[in-house]
Amino acid sequence: MAPRTARQYEEIREEKKKLIMEVALELFANDGYHSTSISKIAKKAQMSKGLMYNYFDSKEDLLSSIFDNIMNRIMDMLDPNHDEEITKKEAENFFDRFFDVLIHNPQEWKLFYQLSVQQDVMNLLMKETMNSRVQDNQQLILNYFTKQNFKDPELAIVLFSSIFKGFTLMYAFAPEMFSEELLQKLKKKMKELFINKNPEKKGKSIEIDEKLAYYLL
Repeated sequence: MAPRTARQYEEIREEKKKLIMEVALELFANDGYHSTSISKIAKKAQMSKGLMYNYFDSKEDLLSSIFDNIMNRIMDMLDPNHDEEITKKEAENFFDRFFDVLIHNPQEWKLFYQLSVQQDVMNLLMKETMNSRVQDNQQLILNYFTKQNFKDPELAIVLFSSIFKGFTLMYAFAPEMFSEELLQKLKKKMKELFINKNPEKKGKSIEIDEKLAYYLL
């Protein structure tokens, strides 16, 4: 048997990391972040505790990676070409793509929201040491709302976050309650609310602070 290549080793490593994050998400969501130990995650993932630390420095690092992964997947839908600007077309495509992702995998989002509402988890995520990539992504979303020239960008962000998270949460827990017709109506309404078809001018720039960061988590 030929020895594995560097690429093969990297693929195996990525598969292990993905498995660990999937197991940790399930345990954090169902058993609670505080009550879930690294040993418990390692046992369910069928690997040694020592091996776990080859992938993540700590339980906090693992939690941060889970949220970072979710956030980056959302941002890949919002800014697929990574040019640090969300265009009107990208915003329109985002709603189409996100609805498809949610419909095909509601269980992951159910677990994610069960985790995100835990107070000790929120406290960790709001620390100043929060991943800089997440902060950059939050600023990108804020820049979009500023560019769209909403009269009150902060209010628009709160409304977007509340409707987006609220719908996602309801669908994740009870997808059978949403008909295809209703899903299409919701998608259309969200586009109407949050895509300004004729922005007059670029609004005043706003920097991310703790309050806005909380809205966009």
